[in-house]
Formats: sequence, structure tokens, C-alpha cells
Amino acid sequence: MDALRIDNLSFSYQNQKALEDITLTVSKKDFLAIIGPNGGGKSTLLKLILGLLEPKTGYIEVFGKSPKDAASL
Repeated sequence: MDALRIDNLSFSYQNQKALEDITLTVSKKDFLAIIGPNGGGKSTLLKLILGLLEPKTGYIEVFGKSPKDAASL
């Protein structure tokens, strides 16, 4: 089981695209750094992983569960 799995994830703030077609798999022993310019979608991605935002398309699994269900781990 992967620690994090993101498939075909997209998110928009009203008409402003923040993330488009993101696919990512992070294994349990992997380290991950999220870097990029201001306004590049880093905080939005983290909010989606934490379940604070709902994706427009795609899905996220944290240890095989939805972000909101994984919060109980």
C-alpha cells in the first residue's frame, strides 16, 4: 500500500485553475518535497491531501483511504 496516491487531480478556484491533471504516488519510505513559485499550487495541493478542499476531478488516497477518513489514523 502506498502512503499517498493522487490520480488525475484537478482543482479550480472559481474560474482560476490551480492544479490540473496531477498524478503522483508516494511509497511509505519515500521523502517528498513540494517546491515551486508563489501561486504555483503548493498550498492548494496540501489542502487537498488534508481533505480541507474537494478536488474538481480525480482522487486522493492516504494509506488507502480518502483524506477525511485517513485523518483518524
